[in-house]
Amino acid sequence: MSTSKELHIEIRLDEARLRLGAGTTLAGLIEHLGRAPTAVATARNGEFIPRAARHHTVLKNGDQVLLFKPIVGG
Repeated sequence: MSTSKELHIEIRLDEARLRLGAGTTLAGLIEHLGRAPTAVATARNGEFIPRAARHHTVLKNGDQVLLFKPIVGG
């Protein structure tokens, strides 16, 4: 029996599948992985997500998330 309120979602993190609790934010994912928020840049479904927006970016079933080294220049 399927309900409208799912308890878990499945995303793709880089090339791996990962199961998370429904309602997990991008910031929550980074914390779950034990990564420092300033040590990674993030993209969801091919769109760059700024650090300030991670707490408001709720992951959904099927999302593709990429974590990569931030690029800084001068």
